[in-house]
Amino acid sequence: MTARELARRCRETGVHYQIEVNEFLDDFRRASPAERAAMVEVGPENCGSLEGLVAAVASALCREAAIEAPEWTRHIHSHEPFFAFPARGFALRLRLMLESPPAFRVRNVFVPESYLDRA
Repeated sequence: MTARELARRCRETGVHYQIEVNEFLDDFRRASPAERAAMVEVGPENCGSLEGLVAAVASALCREAAIEAPEWTRHIHSHEPFFAFPARGFALRLRLMLESPPAFRVRNVFVPESYLDRA
């Protein structure tokens, strides 16, 4: 699955988009260096909440794998603050805003610091 496909699948899946993100994380981490580069080479074309999430995930995974993030990750973001988990209360929103990794925060996407951790 490519990052562009991930964004499409997240939109189609709706509220259960996290399943798609987790699958992408697992596939990326199991992939060879060439496969990893191909997975993130093409991303979403437009900005939006889920597109910003995909850009942040791709950027963070590239950093983790010590490869350069593709150019598209630099301009895809969420126009509105996007909390990847339901954060209705002020305290939780503030916590997510403070602990979100930089790759997410700069794209206006807010997640727990352990968002990319998988068991």
